[in-house]
Amino acid sequence: MQVHNQTRFVHQMTMGMDVAGREFVSLVIKGSFAFPDQPGAAPGLLDPQRPLVMADEATGAPGFSATLWETDFAFRKARCDVVAQGAAHAPGGRPAERVRVGLRVGQWVKQFDVVGPRQWRVLGPAITATRPHPFTRQPFSYDTAFGGPDRARPDDPAPPVFADNPVGLGFATLSPGAQIDGLALPNTEAVDDPVTSPFGAHRPMALGPIGRAWPARARHAGTYDDHWKDNVFPFLPADFDERYYQMAPEDQQIDPPAPMTPVVVVGLTPAGREEFRLPETRLPVTLLRGRDIAHEAVLLPDTLIFDTEARVFMLVWRTWAPIRRTLAEWTEAWIGPPTPAMLRARAEGRDYLRAVATEEDAPEEPLP
Repeated sequence: MQVHNQTRFVHQMTMGMDVAGREFVSLVIKGSFAFPDQPGAAPGLLDPQRPLVMADEATGAPGFSATLWETDFAFRKARCDVVAQGAAHAPGGRPAERVRVGLRVGQWVKQFDVVGPRQWRVLGPAITATRPHPFTRQPFSYDTAFGGPDRARPDDPAPPVFADNPVGLGFATLSPGAQIDGLALPNTEAVDDPVTSPFGAHRPMALGPIGRAWPARARHAGTYDDHWKDNVFPFLPADFDERYYQMAPEDQQIDPPAPMTPVVVVGLTPAGREEFRLPETRLPVTLLRGRDIAHEAVLLPDTLIFDTEARVFMLVWRTWAPIRRTLAEWTEAWIGPPTPAMLRARAEGRDYLRAVATEEDAPEEPLP
């Protein structure tokens, strides 16, 4: 497929498949923007643009650490994922034991507390936490949220694990000889659910993607039993739910954001508070079979990604259309509004070839 991209965004074509086994052509587009330096200013296009993420990236060993960035090539999403990675910054650069961080996109808000390093202390029958160590910058992720394996059992080759966040900190179980004293507490906690016991079921608080095998996501993955292995493999099971493609937890899934949606970032940069509006989020895309326009859509983003340490955010759009016979039947794609030259070339039945542009170049023309 020849892609005429009228934007500076990066793009890639791939294939997808639904539960019925139908194949689709899929086009993924990603735009990267810098936070504005002045309040009220518009975000600027990042130069160079961030590349598409081809495969999941983890903070450490895959399966034993949090997902840093998930691949941009989910087949399709009904909702818009909002995810972020970064660190809490103490107001004014003055050390603090605790900082409230949060994101707002339109009417959606998520906030929680980031807390300095702490340890559990066993004082007779009581288990308490030490006072948090003050910080000016405290990174956080699901690695530092409540959960993890029971580290109070150092000699257990298969300790219990907190299923909702198997890579976190602070979780333990009641067991003879448990070595809880000195274990680290999580660095994040919900505003209304402070971590007061290693034996609780506290909500893990972070802003990144949740693991593919974690219960909140795995329940949508379908059933992979002997029937699937013998009769369905390599296709998806009949009970596969496309909500599995949403990498954000449910409380970070929003309606696709409209242009000029307000954004507020609190506690996640040295500035303390950043406010701006999203750029134009409507993206026209056209797919052609031969000379025929077979698929036209004005897309809204289904993924909004913040890298707050870099003061960058990214929008991801995707569209898909069924393949009749082979992928090669899809001949052309337009990303962004087509130019008059592109439309004239199609109307006259001629091939369109974009010239290598310089400031002195003549306007684009269709070639015979």
